[in-house]
Amino acid sequence: MTFKFALAASAACLALAACNSSNGSSAALTSAEAQNVEATYSDYADRIGTGDLTTTVPTGQASMSGYMGVSNVNPDDPTTTVMGELAMDVDFDAGTLTGKGSNFGIYSGDVLTKEADVTGSLDVAGTVSTSDMTATATGMMSDGSSAGADFALDMTGSFYDDAGTLTAVGDISGTMTDGSDVQNVDGNYYATEN
Repeated sequence: MTFKFALAASAACLALAACNSSNGSSAALTSAEAQNVEATYSDYADRIGTGDLTTTVPTGQASMSGYMGVSNVNPDDPTTTVMGELAMDVDFDAGTLTGKGSNFGIYSGDVLTKEADVTGSLDVAGTVSTSDMTATATGMMSDGSSAGADFALDMTGSFYDDAGTLTAVGDISGTMTDGSDVQNVDGNYYATEN
């Protein structure tokens, strides 16, 4: 059991993951890939905390790719996470960014067992100023057995110089709305220049 998207569905198929529906065209990460993404984010967070990774003030434009994960999507299982790919095009001179979150999957437990692929995507739009970025990620995701849930997420973070590679790392907060049920969610993201 994971997302509460399909509240009207049967108990055996209450949420996005338990059904393992095959109607999605998502190319979601495997469990091993999701574990690697989590480890990479933890490494970035540790290096930021120790000061080994320092902010930078980029100029020009950059195409970036990475991953984003959203937790607290299932009140019945706090280990459930939705994770997908993140792509961003950033114009530092204009102070803007656009992007998309896609190819999401649902993962549970400490080993991030893959439960299901997810259909839908999140549109990302925001601003950059010096080394900081602020954006929103909005859209609907579903396992195909219901209309799905709406996500309204805020992304805040900074740009870093990782041994010459431009890297963005930050936090996610917001809501997941399934009908009249609103759930507070949070998470993290990272992306590196292509």
